[in-house]
Parts: sequence; structure tokens; C-alpha cells
Amino acid sequence: MSRLNPLRLIVPAALVVVAACQDTVTPTAPVAARVTPSAHAPQQVQRWFDLMAREGLALPGTVLADYDETTNRVVVGVEHAAAAASVRALAARLGVPAAALVVREMEPIRFATTLRDRVDPRIGGIQIHFGNFLCSMGFNAVDGGQASFVTASHCTDKQGGVEGTVYYQPLQSVDGVSIGTEVEDPPYLRNIAGCPHGKKCRHSDASRAAYNTGINSALGQIARTDAAGPNTGSLVLNGSITLSGGDLRDHFGIGETMNKVGRTTGWTQGQVTMTCATVNVSGTNISQICQTIVENSVQIVGGGDSGSPVYTSSNALAGILWGGNSSGTLLVFSPLKNVQDEIGPHQVK
Repeated sequence: MSRLNPLRLIVPAALVVVAACQDTVTPTAPVAARVTPSAHAPQQVQRWFDLMAREGLALPGTVLADYDETTNRVVVGVEHAAAAASVRALAARLGVPAAALVVREMEPIRFATTLRDRVDPRIGGIQIHFGNFLCSMGFNAVDGGQASFVTASHCTDKQGGVEGTVYYQPLQSVDGVSIGTEVEDPPYLRNIAGCPHGKKCRHSDASRAAYNTGINSALGQIARTDAAGPNTGSLVLNGSITLSGGDLRDHFGIGETMNKVGRTTGWTQGQVTMTCATVNVSGTNISQICQTIVENSVQIVGGGDSGSPVYTSSNALAGILWGGNSSGTLLVFSPLKNVQDEIGPHQVK
């Protein structure tokens, strides 16, 4: 199956874009701790390791086993003190001397789930699949009591108008049970206020899909990556960010920092450089009215990020990302106010 990543290339008005003292003493190197290797023959310690790996890792709360050649000891990682006690008791039964054993408490090791994997419950910023295309889930919403998610209008089988687009997460080939169906996507219209001649227009590139029965979703949550800061490219999922609410401005401050999380470039950040701009979508006869432009000197958007949630530094939901330039240093989003004006008010947290 072809996996094309929708990201609309845009041409903003007046901007051509292809579719954010004290002296110190001389430092000294730290002195390494001296560890005396165990007095047992390495071959014997290796056999004890084999025993502890086979028997010890069957105990609840164990994480790993290792033969540490530098100290000639068996190392067993455990999640908590109860598991440590069980490991030491097992070692005694197996004849492993306490002097040849190190038990270390550590966090459990899990699969590194990414924004492109199956995520349950569903949250904003993760990968969604429809037809032959990939996009990002924007945010969860409740509209008229209906559990839903919002993504980009062009992340449907036909941009503008409801044709019942069916969505999967992350891919139909991974999980063949669909998560939801498109229920709201207003048509694009000519001759509305602010629409350029010969164009069809809306104020938001946004659509809403209703979740199917039995699909879990978390209202007010968007994906958090494991990155210590923005624009690193990490896609590894590390919990979620709780939205503080919705920011219903349609004009944002020039220089204001905006964030987004999407399946292609993860958590990225830039500054608002244009506000309430009318934007032509390259290769189409569509214009989006009153959109926000965010820029950075590094890549902040890529194909497949369409639909991503955009949020402020205070974690307030600001809108839906739908486009960018070819170098990925400029993104465009539809403000949440415009989204709600077109597809109705809805609860976002």
C-alpha cells in the first residue's frame, strides 16, 4: 500500500512558499572508584550467571541479568526491594556466593513506543491512517455528547464535504479495527468575505471524526515525546501533556512561541511571524482565510504532520496544523477559534 504523507504546501499573501563572571580554579579529573574483582574463577561466575539468568529472571519484578567481566560478578536488575530479596534468596539456594552477586534496583525496560505506533487510549499528535495516506490526530473533543477527534480537512478522502472517511490507528495493516468515521467537514465556498477571486475558501482546514464504539480516547491529552527540548526529531512517546484549555484568539502575537506534536517531526517549536494571513494552497484553487504562520531556522514540519495539534507555552490548545514550506522551516495552522466557528463549539478538556 502506498504511504503518502499529506502536507499542504502553501503560498501566503506577499510570501512565496513551496506547499519555529568569576575565575575558577583548574578543574581536576574525578578519582575513579576502585573495585576489587571477585576472587572466583571467571568460568565459575559465568556458570552462576547462566543459573541466575535462567532462574532469576523468572521471578516477578526482575529486569535483567548480566555477567560483569570488569568486576567478575553477576549483576541482577530488579524493580523493587521485594524482588531484590527474592533474588538474593534464590542465589543462596543455588549456591551463588553473596560476594559474587550485585543486585541493583532499576526502572523496568519497555518497548519504546513512538508516535507512529498503536497508542491506546488515543491522544493528539499520534499517527492516523485513511485510504492511502497518513496524517496526525489533532485533538480529542466532545461535540453534542459524541466522542470525537479533530484533524485536518484535507486528511479526508475529499477535502470539504462529508463522505464518511474511515480512520485507522496507526495503520489498517497493523490494526484492522477502524477507530472512527468522518462526520463534519464543511464545504469550501466562493465569494465569501475575504476570499480571493477564483478561489474556494474556508477559515480552517479542519474536520471532525466520531470515534467508533469501544475505542478508548483521552480528552485533553496530547502526546509528549522523550525529548528534553523541541526540534530534536524524537518520536519516542513518553506519556502525554494535559491541555490547560483552549485559546480562542484568531490573532496571535508576533514573536509568540507555538508548539506542535506530529507523527513525522515530533515536538517542534517556532515563533509566530504572521497572524490572520490569507493563504493560497499550492496546486489547488483553495485559499484559507485568517491563518497563523510560525517559523524557525530549523525544520519544524514535515509530510504527515498535517492535523497536528498546535499549542501555546502554557499548554493551551491553539489550533490545527495543515501546511508548511518545502524546507520545513515554516508551518501554517488554523486557529482553534476558526475551527470552532466552522465545525461548532466542542469540549476539548
